[in-house]
Amino acid sequence: MLVLLLIAAFVLSLRQTAAQSLTEEIAQRRDIVTYYSFSGSLIPVTDEVQTAKDALKVKELYVQEGDRVEEGDALLRSSDGTRVYAAYSGTIEELYVETDDSLQPGSQIARIVDYDALEVSVDVDEYDIDAIEEGKEGEVYLNALDTTVPGTVTEIARNATTEAGVSYYPVKLEVEAAQNVRSGMSVEVSILNQQALGAVSLSLDALSYDEYNRPFVYLKDAEGKLVAEYVETGVSDGQYIEIVSGVSEGEAVYYQSNDLARFFAMQQRMMGVESR
Repeated sequence: MLVLLLIAAFVLSLRQTAAQSLTEEIAQRRDIVTYYSFSGSLIPVTDEVQTAKDALKVKELYVQEGDRVEEGDALLRSSDGTRVYAAYSGTIEELYVETDDSLQPGSQIARIVDYDALEVSVDVDEYDIDAIEEGKEGEVYLNALDTTVPGTVTEIARNATTEAGVSYYPVKLEVEAAQNVRSGMSVEVSILNQQALGAVSLSLDALSYDEYNRPFVYLKDAEGKLVAEYVETGVSDGQYIEIVSGVSEGEAVYYQSNDLARFFAMQQRMMGVESR
């Protein structure tokens, strides 16, 4: 008899302590969105070396390093009067010839880089690559400029590189032009993973899990007594989680970190706890 009284007193004490420190949370609708995140850098879409198609001797150069050319602009004139035209639009980053140089087919003339058309290159690991597809949109954060611009996946490599036992696939995204953007800038790319818009949700702290890892919450019944309610969950962003069923918008749930779950597990073993 004395033992039962001591147990009852102990449980009552636990109940009072738990009740005094319970946190109430109201289920609310919010947008829950998750992203795949990758690090990369900006690279020019065009970075090409133009070569001579025929043997020739350079008579006159029309460009110098740093000049901007458009596709079709004349780069040089040969001794027989033939002109060589730019095959790409961009900046003459490097000029490999001088007046009176003799060129053979395949000789390098100039390296042309188009800094006005940039793309993002990122490496996507083998575990995420199936979620990436051409045409998928994302956001590109430019670290140096603290600016975000839209991006669209344009190319996914078929061959992977391996690093530390993990395979990575190069992926390219086309980005919209932004002021002061420069080739080589580091970026962070975010591509949509999952989303639940306007979903009934709770913080992750509000959920408990039973021995079978099934999620549940604590509600109060008409008498103000805590009861366990199993819930079906959906998308989580690491802070909030979608509640598919079990709790309605505006309904209050109660929790006390992990102590509440331990308290009610003990209460269930010693005196029984209601669930619905």
